[in-house]
Amino acid sequence: LDAQGEPKDKLVKHAGTYASTHVSGTGAYTVSSREQGVKIVFDRSLNYWDKASKGNVDKIILTPIKEAPTRVAALLSGDVDFITPVPPTDHKRIQGSNKVDLITLPGTRIITFQMNQQRKAEFKDLRVRQAIVHAINNEGIVKKIMKGFATTAAQQGPTGYAGFKANLIPRYDLQKAKALMKEAGLEDGFSITMMAPNNRYVNDEKIAQAVAAMLAKINIKVTLKAMPKAQYWPEFDKRSADLMMIGWHSDTEDSANFSEFLITCPNKNTGAGQYNSGNYCNPKVDELVKASASETDPAKRAVMLQEVEQILYDDAAFVPLH
Repeated sequence: LDAQGEPKDKLVKHAGTYASTHVSGTGAYTVSSREQGVKIVFDRSLNYWDKASKGNVDKIILTPIKEAPTRVAALLSGDVDFITPVPPTDHKRIQGSNKVDLITLPGTRIITFQMNQQRKAEFKDLRVRQAIVHAINNEGIVKKIMKGFATTAAQQGPTGYAGFKANLIPRYDLQKAKALMKEAGLEDGFSITMMAPNNRYVNDEKIAQAVAAMLAKINIKVTLKAMPKAQYWPEFDKRSADLMMIGWHSDTEDSANFSEFLITCPNKNTGAGQYNSGNYCNPKVDELVKASASETDPAKRAVMLQEVEQILYDDAAFVPLH
């Protein structure tokens, strides 16, 4: 238990924490007013510690606009000065306007699906997990659904992260996927449930629909349920479906952070594997991740994390998308 007597592995995504009810930070702005779901007003702090830092903004008004088309319309009409995120389907529309600028930069949040080996016995078979990974055309998802504004993934970390292995590449191969299913004695397929949010990640519901259609080609019949994130996270916490979507950005800009939360064996005492809805568990991976946390030689640590990525790749521990 933590200092508040709560389980260390308790997943808290909305309020209920000390930080959500107390002033936090020493930044250049303070919150002067807040209307839940309407707007938050920030004013420049007169007590900001860095007196040499000067900016040209005294007041910031943050306006939540949930619907992407409405958000873009507000930008183009001048009602707001900038928006984020920009839906990929509206990039050309924004680029065609002489009133605004479109700025793009690479992101490091990976979008994945986790296969729950405790809920679905078929997922315990390596050949089935490999078949699923080979059946998912994540390059097609990037091109058609993300309009090219994403990078296909084959491992947890992106280029530049400790642990990244250049030889681990996306492996869409439908014929190989079918062969693996046949080898596993499941040529006729089986049925699974899938859950995904519909307002958390860019095009999350469309991606889930595409994945379901791709799995149908190897006779895995998917019952998909997409829902708002407020309803999705409690279901994710309960591991309510066989296949569940999860995105993750490493706060530490390091691939060990992915492994610690998404892949290590779930442990209620330590809080490890908090977001491992697939219940994947490989003691060797846990051993390497733990050892990397105390290794101060960057080169040696990178080798450890690269071994983790190789094991996860060979094990088809999860389904990497982009």
